Amino acid sequence: MMTEGQTATAELKARRAVRIHVAGGTVMEGNLVVPKTRGIGELLNGKHPFLEFETSRGEKIFIGKPSIQTVQMLDLPKPHAGGVA
Repeated sequence: MMTEGQTATAELKARRAVRIHVAGGTVMEGNLVVPKTRGIGELLNGKHPFLEFETSRGEKIFIGKPSIQTVQMLDLPKPHAGGVA
């Protein structure tokens, strides 16, 4: 059962751990909220001007894409020793 403010679409979203560098030198770590049916690249290149972001303290904010300089994925699996470089 959903409570007030919840939506069914919340179940269709994933959180991806990232470090984002924005204009002015600010660095933020937290989670990008991404639809499970889309990748990070699609989200960054999509038509929406803002990204939904949850800070490491649990705050929900929206970041304007034009201010983003780099996005570093923090939850990617590490390459195996002896793997292809």
